[in-house]
Amino acid sequence: MYVPARPSVLYHPFQPAFEKQLSSYAEYKPSLSAPFGGGIQFYGFYMDDLNAGQMFVIPEGCMSLVICCYPDRPSANICGTLYKGRQGLFARSECEYFVIRFLPGYAEHFFRYPVGGFSEQEIPVGDVLPHAAELLERVVEQKTFEERVRAFEAYYEIYIRGRLAIPRLIEYLTDQIIHSRGTLQVTDLSRDTGYSSRYMIKAFEQYIGASPKLFSRIIRFQHVLELMEHNNYKETLEHIFELGYFDQNHFIKEFKEFSRTTPKKYTVQGTAGSLGAG
Repeated sequence: MYVPARPSVLYHPFQPAFEKQLSSYAEYKPSLSAPFGGGIQFYGFYMDDLNAGQMFVIPEGCMSLVICCYPDRPSANICGTLYKGRQGLFARSECEYFVIRFLPGYAEHFFRYPVGGFSEQEIPVGDVLPHAAELLERVVEQKTFEERVRAFEAYYEIYIRGRLAIPRLIEYLTDQIIHSRGTLQVTDLSRDTGYSSRYMIKAFEQYIGASPKLFSRIIRFQHVLELMEHNNYKETLEHIFELGYFDQNHFIKEFKEFSRTTPKKYTVQGTAGSLGAG
């Protein structure tokens, strides 16, 4: 019998600055039958002098392992869940970057560490992950994006094994939030599951690195960006009330919090170019 994939593993965060401005951008979403169980995605790109330190990263509710593949001076940082958009995460120029994105809830299994401790931070992977030097060596010695994916998979099979897993509560809550496009309230989730808001917040901070409320707002923002890919500003405004925004001012304020620009400026200037412009 066909069982539809869960919303969480179908979630595909959008990073406009990278996907639209970098011609070298490539991504890979493994099959849901892969050892990761759909919990990991990959993307990569070449960072030139012009864009180094300038690329604007928006919140996506995920944690990432970012590897700079300099042959002689490689480095790797764990980038925790972002609460607001930020520049400066990809600061090394003339570098091939390889990024392993852990979908919401899955990073804790891989790193064996509560991911709330990484939120809004960049931490050298060697400080946390056993055999990090081997992972770095395996990835950096490869020449193509596809070869780096295979190198990570080989490392995974040796040191992690099996499918990435998350607690059923986190699995259910993230599914509900993503399926609803971030419109559910914490009280709704508490009533639905029987768990207190306090307990859910604590669990979310451990496995997601953000509260259920903030995670929902990030998912809603990601959905708004998706709408803007297919609609103009006026058409997007027609959806803001069904997405739970109180009014246009609320929508603009939250959009600017995550992107440092207004939604109108974002659409008029051709999307990615206005991010972080203030």
